[in-house]
Amino acid sequence: MKSLQRLKMVNVSEGEVKISLEDKLVKAVDDYLVVKNQNDFKRVDGFHPSYTNQCARYWVYLFRGISVEPTFTGHTYRIFDNGHAVHDRLYDYFRNMDILLEEEIPVDHKDPPVRGTADGIIDWDGRKLIELKSISQEGFHYRQLHNKPKDDHIRQAQVYMRCLDLDDGFVIYENKNNQQILPIYMERDDAYIDKLFKKWSKWYQGFLDDKLPVRPYKITSPKCQNCDAKAFCWGDNEEGVKL
Repeated sequence: MKSLQRLKMVNVSEGEVKISLEDKLVKAVDDYLVVKNQNDFKRVDGFHPSYTNQCARYWVYLFRGISVEPTFTGHTYRIFDNGHAVHDRLYDYFRNMDILLEEEIPVDHKDPPVRGTADGIIDWDGRKLIELKSISQEGFHYRQLHNKPKDDHIRQAQVYMRCLDLDDGFVIYENKNNQQILPIYMERDDAYIDKLFKKWSKWYQGFLDDKLPVRPYKITSPKCQNCDAKAFCWGDNEEGVKL
């Protein structure tokens, strides 16, 4: 017990802070993960429904091609990896229940161009889309109370239902704290999708016409602060035009 206590102590000697072996291990894991934050040239040939950024300027940059450098923390990468594990586990449940029809389905839509991967289709009173999400306990309770997915997840599911010609589906949330699951049923909303696709078509035509949209937000906006193209965008002298 005494040796364990000594390992956990933080000693200050001559201005130097000595960290515990436990803290060193945590830092080593984080350092390993953040190596993934490499400058990367990113170019897309279609809108990705899983991307949460709905800034027209950002999408035109992606269509042109842009160098971005992620700034994710080690903690964020662990969250991503946990989400992947949730997918694998739920797929396994549905597969063993003999209701999983398809998983990791490539999506390719021409007008507007859409590229992505839908989580899957299950046979549950007919063919239904499934989109799988892990979420915090607070977020889970909020979704449970309002029986409504997050806006980003609604958009993603609606796009996939249109592209895969499905009438309905579920966004399925799993509580990270206790693994409780919450399926939220959705019907395809063609009016919603038509409006979204009209907007995306306008943005894509802007790219084809070599028109860069104006910045829709101030640099202090959370939307800009969380954008991986922020440095490039605000360093770009081209003010852009209103599409």
